[in-house]
Amino acid sequence: MTDTTSENVNQTYLTLRLAMVLLVGLLFLSVIVQYFASAPDCLQHSISAYYFTPARAVFVGALCAIGACLIVYRGSTDTENVLLDYSGFMAFVVAFVPTTVDNTCAVSNVPTAEELTDAVSNNVLTLLVVGFGAALLAMVVRWLRKNPDRPLSKYARISVAVTLTALAAGTVFFLFWGDTFERIGHAVSAIALFAGIIGVVMVNAVGFAKKQGDTAAAKVATNRYSLVAFAMGLSLVGCLVSKWLGFGHWLFVLEALLIAEFAVFWMLQTTELRGKVSRAA
Repeated sequence: MTDTTSENVNQTYLTLRLAMVLLVGLLFLSVIVQYFASAPDCLQHSISAYYFTPARAVFVGALCAIGACLIVYRGSTDTENVLLDYSGFMAFVVAFVPTTVDNTCAVSNVPTAEELTDAVSNNVLTLLVVGFGAALLAMVVRWLRKNPDRPLSKYARISVAVTLTALAAGTVFFLFWGDTFERIGHAVSAIALFAGIIGVVMVNAVGFAKKQGDTAAAKVATNRYSLVAFAMGLSLVGCLVSKWLGFGHWLFVLEALLIAEFAVFWMLQTTELRGKVSRAA
């Protein structure tokens, strides 16, 4: 690879990483603008509820763009890459299957039940077909470029198996229990999305420790990425406790914290890589 080509690749990866942060900012800014546009100022009980406000286009567009970026981006390890692909796919499901209407604030452009069912059926069916096609294409490409010196790691194989199983299970659920899928699909896919993201952060905690030569458990537990993962776990526990105490906006706060913490992780990793394609580059 020539120096010019290498520089172009590195710049493309850096731009892709920066785009992710800007997309998160776009989503947050749209919610903030809608909050101040409400009369009186009103906060929905979740970020997802802004699907039924004038912020819908940004909500759906930002999630789809983030999902595409996660899928396109090549992680530093096979395990990280599979988790990124998995999380990216789930971001599309979160965008295409809306949550229930939150009547706390004024809503707009709320589709009828029939319109919503038609939209979910069209969008999710299309996504599943493309998802299976992409998985098949990825396996064919890997087979054509078979490299016996670089097989998938054990954890990567487990991640692939879990991802394909989840895709197959989701397809069966959608085809045979469509009404239930429409009702709980958003919540399940959102949980799966954040679980994948937390997995990415934890994989990076281990990878960063190995890069520094600190493989001891204590070192892994205290590096920058482990702290982000710990903050995510603490946010989850704290918000669940606040729900138990009767705080109505616990889900909004949890979503906002996890998204913000993911953005922090992404910026930390961008700083670490300094324009390189991967940690090993």
